[in-house]
Amino acid sequence: MHRAETLPTISGLYVIVGPDATRDRPVVEVAEAALRGGARVLQLRDKTGDRGDVLPVAMKLLKLCRDHDALFFVNDDIALGFACDADGVHLGQSDHPVDVARRILAPGKLIGRSNNSDAEVVESVSMGVDYVAVGAVFPTTTVGKGARQAIGLGGIRRARDLTDLSLVAIGGINETNVASVMKAGADCVAVISAVTMADDPEAAARRLVDAIETARS
Repeated sequence: MHRAETLPTISGLYVIVGPDATRDRPVVEVAEAALRGGARVLQLRDKTGDRGDVLPVAMKLLKLCRDHDALFFVNDDIALGFACDADGVHLGQSDHPVDVARRILAPGKLIGRSNNSDAEVVESVSMGVDYVAVGAVFPTTTVGKGARQAIGLGGIRRARDLTDLSLVAIGGINETNVASVMKAGADCVAVISAVTMADDPEAAARRLVDAIETARS
């Protein structure tokens, strides 16, 4: 049986949380609200905190995800993912290779990778990722993604043609365009500011989840 057939499907709403995008609210508080709103995947992205301080936060987020039957990922930091027993890690193009992460993480853990072009998608698939993230779909300045060329809905369609793995779309996605992203072929939609910077993150997540489910039907 192929590995992908035995692993959880990455689908629905994927919310990325971190101290740089919560409007000074506690990360755990915003994350819990997103999960109450129906997020199926949560990722912790903390580029600045001391690892000793970030680990307790990661452990709290993992427990919340368990309570809400959601998956928990750590961004970039393989050691942190191992330490907190996260469901997996998400890697960027300049992070450690997938095979290195695979050697460090426990068997069955998931690995995703960011991609901004068709060539990068093909490379990530060849590396043995468990899901493929593509973006930025639309122009965005959140957490340094402004330098990435927007791939548009066409980029999602091309990525869909290149792989049968779970496809996560990210970048500039919100309530107004999430339906078009799903219809272009995404299995999952990753957001940051659309939920974590909202006045009411729970309500914002719920509206996105409703839009995703409507687009699927």
